[in-house]
Amino acid sequence: MARRILRTKLCDMLGIEYPIIAAGMGPTLIGEKTGAPVEMVVAVSEAGGLGVLGGSGFTVEGLREAVREIKAKTDKPYGVDLLLPQKLDLSGGFGQKGPNEVPLSAMLKSLPKAHQDWVKKVKDELQLPDVEIMVRMNTTTMRPQEAIQVCIEERIPLFCAGLGNPGFMVAEAHAVGMKVLGITGNAKNARRMAQSGIDLLVAQGHEAGGHTGRIGTMALLPQAIDAAYPVPVLAAGGIGDGRGMAKPWPWAA
Repeated sequence: MARRILRTKLCDMLGIEYPIIAAGMGPTLIGEKTGAPVEMVVAVSEAGGLGVLGGSGFTVEGLREAVREIKAKTDKPYGVDLLLPQKLDLSGGFGQKGPNEVPLSAMLKSLPKAHQDWVKKVKDELQLPDVEIMVRMNTTTMRPQEAIQVCIEERIPLFCAGLGNPGFMVAEAHAVGMKVLGITGNAKNARRMAQSGIDLLVAQGHEAGGHTGRIGTMALLPQAIDAAYPVPVLAAGGIGDGRGMAKPWPWAA
């Protein structure tokens, strides 16, 4: 009964048929065509779940174009996933100027010496060759405040923070009818995010790809639920088929 009530609450909150949210896997900063593109978002939403655009590698204007393409292809709810690195300045930067790309070697030289030493150690141990690639600097990850503003202006149904705590933007998001989702890998962050006012939380275990902690999904999930209550919690990581989704425990979403 508890599981059925939580499932109904989640579906009603997001306007979806099934309590399934696709991971917002994003393209990388070096330009690979990977992740969760528009086509995948539309397919999941049309099937009754909630598709999420992986927006981390888009340019800010590219993100707006992708969101509008989703709107043109489906009238179902959808989400956008962005990365909010803690060390980036989230208070400014609209219309930033600068190079669109920089060499990876230049990026590595900007890291603290301890990080540079670690990279060198790994390269030496694995006998990796020197590779020079270009890192994109005009992406939503490098300009998060501008990307957030696009999401608010386009009034996306669900904003997902694949990295970082989105609590700072909750009030502005709620003002335009947006829901906000955070992702955690431990109970401490689950409590902090819930207290920041987010609407949904994903407990993402070590088995998942992307930004995870060191705790397995099935151990993390009950801890996160207790820490975040009454914020609804979804599970991610290590779920590969229908049996993994149809959990018998009453606290499972």
